[in-house]
Formats: sequence, structure tokens, C-alpha cells
Amino acid sequence: MSKPILIPAVLLLATLQGLAAYPDFTSTTPRGAQRGSEQKLVITGSRLADFESLVFYSPGFAQKSVDKVEANRVEVTITVAPETSLGNHLIRVRTKSGLSHGRQFFVGPFPIAEEKEPNSEFDTAQAAGFNQTLEGVIPNEDVDYFKLTAKKGQRISLEVEGIRLGYTIFDPYVAIIDKDRFEKAYSDDTILFRQDGYCSFVAEYDGDYYVMVRDSSYRGGGNYYYRVHVGSFRRPDVVYPAGGKIGSSLKVRFIEPSSAFEEEVKLPETEVPGFTLFSTTQEPAPSGNIFRLVNFDNVLEAEPNNELAKASVSDAKTQSVALNGIIEEPGDVDFFKLTLKKGQQLEVETFAQSLGSPLDSVVNVLNAKGGNVANNDDGGGRRRLDSKVKVNVPEDGDYFVRVTDHLGRGGPNYVYRIELINSEPVLAFSSPNYTVNDSHYRQFLAIPRGGRMVLLENISRSNVSGDFNFDAPGLPQGVKLLTTSLPKDYSSIPLLFEAAPDAPFGHAVVPVTLKSADPGNTTVGRMRQDFDVVRNGNVIYLTEIHDKLPVAVVEEAPFSLEIEKPAVPLVNNGILSLKVTAKRKEGFTKPIRVFMTWKPAGVSSLGEQTIPEGGNECHFQLDANANAPAGKWNFVVMGEADAGNGRIYNASPFCEVTTA
Repeated sequence: MSKPILIPAVLLLATLQGLAAYPDFTSTTPRGAQRGSEQKLVITGSRLADFESLVFYSPGFAQKSVDKVEANRVEVTITVAPETSLGNHLIRVRTKSGLSHGRQFFVGPFPIAEEKEPNSEFDTAQAAGFNQTLEGVIPNEDVDYFKLTAKKGQRISLEVEGIRLGYTIFDPYVAIIDKDRFEKAYSDDTILFRQDGYCSFVAEYDGDYYVMVRDSSYRGGGNYYYRVHVGSFRRPDVVYPAGGKIGSSLKVRFIEPSSAFEEEVKLPETEVPGFTLFSTTQEPAPSGNIFRLVNFDNVLEAEPNNELAKASVSDAKTQSVALNGIIEEPGDVDFFKLTLKKGQQLEVETFAQSLGSPLDSVVNVLNAKGGNVANNDDGGGRRRLDSKVKVNVPEDGDYFVRVTDHLGRGGPNYVYRIELINSEPVLAFSSPNYTVNDSHYRQFLAIPRGGRMVLLENISRSNVSGDFNFDAPGLPQGVKLLTTSLPKDYSSIPLLFEAAPDAPFGHAVVPVTLKSADPGNTTVGRMRQDFDVVRNGNVIYLTEIHDKLPVAVVEEAPFSLEIEKPAVPLVNNGILSLKVTAKRKEGFTKPIRVFMTWKPAGVSSLGEQTIPEGGNECHFQLDANANAPAGKWNFVVMGEADAGNGRIYNASPFCEVTTA
């Protein structure tokens, strides 16, 4: 096996030259663990000499011991609780100097077996067994073979994690091969996991079968890592229905390529981003099936419903509703009937390929006479062929929703879910990308002792009004949130955190939320962090969504910033010079880039200025247009300096600026 190579990291953050710097987290070996086990990990990267801890986003993980620390390599032992969710989890490295970017880490159901060369020929296949996770790497043009013994009638199932590991654009190909070298089952791409595949086969004889792993185009490299789960597990393509009401119980069907099975499931009592469903009666697959959690009712199709006159009738008790069905055969068309009111504003969104279904949906909203009101083919915007359209209901009456496949295809796994959202209150906030083609940069808080760090949060409101307050429970000791409220007319706001000078080193992964200042308003605003796991320029191959913010206390920064409060207000059609001063530690002379984090409506300025090497100040010119509202506004700037081997940050306190 080739040794792992160092990969340039997304985030390179540093402290004062000569001191430890923000860590670069390159990889872990192995790249996952079995749940309910203890696992030794080797962390590779750079600037790891002051390693403190791994940071886990999910419950169930614990760092048991730090076994060895070097500048480029750390050995730790972790424990994974038996109830830890199968599948991918986000982890980071925390040192005394900072937080690294995140890495994918997978929890599987089986113990890990490492690939051992030579196993690149059929005749030198590495011995393996059922209920194992095979971990390896594919150098250029490499093929890995593993041999296992099966009984006639035994199911052989494979699932590979390649591109989902997040290291490179790896397109794995896996196959089950018999003793005569014939491929009995194979998988390249899948709807559910894109480049990662899965397949199953029932053994035709007692004896040896072979697992083959390679890149689909025979490419490879030192970071073409894979994890192949081998077992007798059942691997569903999709679940029907593919969503349900939070806190409810319902019967679902797990649909496989050639069979299906049903179970009763109890859904979580609260929203869970990226929720996936696993079987509780069968040996679970290594990864779950995507399942929508919502606050409204399901309507299931009742066959026959392939004509307008035989449409399935909605009996939902909620204003919004989810229509669920399967295009079960080529040429199938499904109709649903529901009653709507004039002026209703509906967002009609289809979930099919985004859930693992092969359906390329075409959706029409029709009036009582069958006339078209709205239609869409591919408007879902998730790089999948799902439909999405907005409908302004023209008059009271009965309406129909028609759905079919764009190419007239169909089958037992052509599941769809059409959500008609009617004025549901939605409040969310997220940080923008701070640099081009990099969604990880500064999407965390590594707060220096005695300093601050700030994130700009863009606010998305739908059918929500009023003032809200930020809530960040469980912050590390000595850390406080200085941005406490969100006024009703703000579309963005700087979220400023501060660490006390004596705050202990530590971290927490915090669920930051917005709660209404009106006790009668139960709407909760949630953070949404979209991380591109694998991308190449503007092409995004894999994205993960998280709703928690990693917060850490790190070493004191070698500089601090302060905005000098203006003596006069900024008037309409006027300008104002905003002075920023820097205090440097002795010996620190590097230039400091200063970023204007946020400006109120009607006020503009340059986004960045530089305090030159050895200098102590810079100025931002604020320009107010004729419509800039009068008020008092909290300005804050973020400082960035290159300490020689990476970047370091510290934000200013708030400074009140008046517009008049």
C-alpha cells in the first residue's frame, strides 16, 4: 500500500512567528471506526505539536488518550459508543493554537481490516470475511482483490465509501466475482451515493468469491482512499414514504433493487439535519436512507390514480401537505386531488433523486378542468433532476397535481415525494463563503484568549417577522456571545464572540439558534452551514449540511484591533473616516489585513484595508446614500495576519457609529 501523501488544507491559520500555528489536518488512519469499539487513530498533518483534542460534531465519541504527539503526526485512542449513528461524522483537530478544517469520519457496523499488498492480482487476493470493513488505497491503475468464502444461498453485499471520505474526486468501482472470474454483480455510480456504489448477489455455490475495488477509469493516487463494507446486510435504494411528520409513527417500506421489506418506525421529536433512516429489524446497511422530517401530514397515493377522475384525494389536516407515491411501471402517471383557496402562495417541491430514487420528475398543477396552472421539470436546484415551482392559486376550488417520469420510465424504486408548502414560518441564518471556491474558510470560531472572533450571518426569513434573540448554550468556559439580539429589519448581522484573558483552553460544538422576543411566537431560527466536501473549482461533487458551530479557546493573539468611535455622525449623502488602530506584541511587525465585517443598509465602504508592516492604523471611508436610515449601529472589523507559516485572526470590540 502506498503511504498517504500530504494534501494542501483548506484552512491554514497561524500564530506569532516561531510559535505553534493553527493546525493542518491532512488525514486519519483508519478513516473510520466500528461503533461500540475502541479505536487507535493516527492523525497526520502539520503544526500538530501542541495538539489538545479531536473535536466531534456528533454524540457518542470520546477521546480516551493521547498516545504520541509529533509536529506532523499524532496518535490518539477514541471510543465510539454502541448507539452512535452509522455513517459519516465531521471531526476537527484542536491545538492550543487553533482549530483545523473539518474531515469526514465514518462509523461502520463491522471491525476494520486493512488492505495488505500484494493484492493487485486475482491470484494474490487478500483473505477477507463477512462482516468486515476493508480499508485501503488505490494508486494509479491499481486494482485490489479480496477473497471470501460463502455458502450457497448466502447474500453477499458490498457498499463502498470513496468520494464520501472527502479526500479527492475518487469514482470507485466495486464488483463481486466468482471463481471463474465472471462479475456476478457490480456498481459504479448510484443515485443515492453518486460516485460511491453498492451491490448484492446471492451465492450460487459453496466456495470462494472475490471482491474487486478500483477506480472506474483506472486512475488513482496516494489519497484515493476507500472503505468497503462486506456482509450479508440488506442495502435499500430508497424508502417509501420518504418523509414524515416529526414525532409521528408510521409504516415505511425499504425498497431494494429486487425486493422490499416493511417496518414501523418512530420519528425524532425534533428536527435533525441530514436525517437518515435505518432498518431496526434487519441487519442495517452501513449508511442510512435519506428521510425528510417535516411538520405536516403525509398523503399516500391509492391506486389506481393514473387518471384525473381517479386522483388520490388529500385528507391532510395541515395547511401544507406531502404527496407520496411510486411511478411503478413505464408510462405510469399519478394524480392527486386537493382543495385550495384563492390567493394561496404554494411552493411545490419534488424530492426524488435527492432521496435516492431514479425518477426524473415532471410535475403539473392543474385546475378542475385539467388546465395547466403551473409546471416544472428540473427546478429543484440541488444538482438533481427534481422539480420545483411556485403557485399563486387563482381561485377557490379543486386542483390536481400530476407527476410522471420525464422519459416515461418507471419501476418499484421510482419513489417521489411532492411537498406543497403553504406559508410555513421559516427562519434560518448562515455565514457566506469568505473566499472563492472555499466553503470551509473561517466557518468556525477559534477565539484567542482576551480576544474575539466574528462571523457574518445572513438571515433568511419566510413568513416570519419581529425581533429575535440569539441563543448559544454550552459555550466553552470563559466565552460569551456579544451579539444578543436580531432586530426585525436586519437581513444580516455580525455574530461576535469574546474569550476572557484567563479562559481555559477548550472547545464545544454549539447549536446556535434564534428565539423570538415575543413569548407567543414559537418559531425557532436555526443555523445552516453548507460544507463542500469534494469540489473541483466551480464543480461541487459532495456537500454536507451542519447546524452546529465549533467554538474553541486558543492562545492569545500577537495583536489586537480597536475602532475609534467617531466624534460626529455619518449623515445622508455624506462620508466619514473610520479609524482602526492596532496594538502589537513586542516583536510582531507583520502587516495586518483588516476586513469590514458588516455595514447597515445605505452605507458602503471598501471591504478591506491593510495596516502596513510595523504600522498601527488604517482608515475606512464610510459613504451614506440619501436613503440610509438614521440609527446607532455596531461596527466590528476582523484582523488577519500572516505569521510566516499561516494566518492568525483577532476581531475588534463593537464600536457604535451613528447615522443621521
